[in-house]
Amino acid sequence: MSVPREGRGQEGDHGPVPPTWATSPTVARVASVPSPDPAVADREALRAALRAGLLLGWTSVVGIAVVLVFGPEVRSPTAVAVLTGVGALAHTFLATLDWPQLLRTRRGRLLLDAWGAGVLVAVCALAIFAGGQSRLDLLLLLVVPFLAITHQERPGQLAGWLVAAGAAFLAAVLAPDDRLETGEVLLHLVLLVGATLLGLSLTRALERQALGRAEAARRAALEGALLAEAHHRVKNSLQVVSDLLLLGRPADPTAAAVLDRAAGRIRSIAAVHRALESRAGAPVAAPELVTALVEAIAPDVPVRVHVAEQLTLSADRAQSLGVVVNELLTNALEHGSPPYALELVPHGDEIALLVQDAGDGPDVAGADAGPADGLGLVLVRQIVGAGLNGRIETRGGAVRVTFPAAAPGA
Repeated sequence: MSVPREGRGQEGDHGPVPPTWATSPTVARVASVPSPDPAVADREALRAALRAGLLLGWTSVVGIAVVLVFGPEVRSPTAVAVLTGVGALAHTFLATLDWPQLLRTRRGRLLLDAWGAGVLVAVCALAIFAGGQSRLDLLLLLVVPFLAITHQERPGQLAGWLVAAGAAFLAAVLAPDDRLETGEVLLHLVLLVGATLLGLSLTRALERQALGRAEAARRAALEGALLAEAHHRVKNSLQVVSDLLLLGRPADPTAAAVLDRAAGRIRSIAAVHRALESRAGAPVAAPELVTALVEAIAPDVPVRVHVAEQLTLSADRAQSLGVVVNELLTNALEHGSPPYALELVPHGDEIALLVQDAGDGPDVAGADAGPADGLGLVLVRQIVGAGLNGRIETRGGAVRVTFPAAAPGA
């Protein structure tokens, strides 16, 4: 494909214009990274409590079914079975609701209160219908921690719910004719208090975990924004340096060629940073990177480019590859003849870069290569060997660079 022309820098009436860092979009992105919101952490902990509440509800249903089938004997099995069926239907309905959205609204909180009140009344009624010897008052060990977890952020309401739970417990153990002995009632009460305290402790642990996840996400977003800002500033600075070099371009053709080559290297590195700027530390898409490089190196020359669409490169490898592409493509443009082609594709466990023209091309991998090859080819050999851990092959006007798809130690 032919790559469209792109300007080689910002120019005003009197030369290059320095970058305006204060208006960088990444500066605004850094400033807008929010701190963890305790309210969000509370909602996450509450959603976890609701999931636990649904699970505990179904556990209660199974427990009552076990009592009905295997004993101990209950006084009114029909009433207990009906109440259990109603509870199962209610939990089925509650499981279908969109709680993450509901918890943001007053309606959701009212529904949560209705859930808690209904469970308290149902357990109290079950214990009375089943009789004291059924010990169904123990179901409050599952209910009261749920109430404590879902209301712990509102101390006043929590106190009210605990008083209501205490009243339900007293009714469950005192109303039946076949009451439990006093010692067993006290044991159940101690277990109930312990379960409540455990529920509150688990809630605080869930909140800390949610806040920790939110803080980790915030830090990752902040680091990504700062990295993007660094790439943005480096790109702008390199562009200004390139423009300043060309501003003092000498009349001597040899010196001008050296200066042009240096400015081209700077532009290619700036193009890499432009591609990295939007990635915030994530791997850069190879097609985006190569397109930016070709636009910077050969804005006026048709170059057929083929890059695997799904190929990505880490920031370090992108910068190394950027220098290699610049040197090889610039060398082809200066010493070769059209048509020009550039290809970057996976090749097994490796990635292959091919830069080709219709000329003979220099030998960049020969054992006797030395300073006569020029600084550019010396750079290519060093970067391919040390930076990419790869190898170079040449054939006529084609130069092939192959390197591992994964960096050493990755």
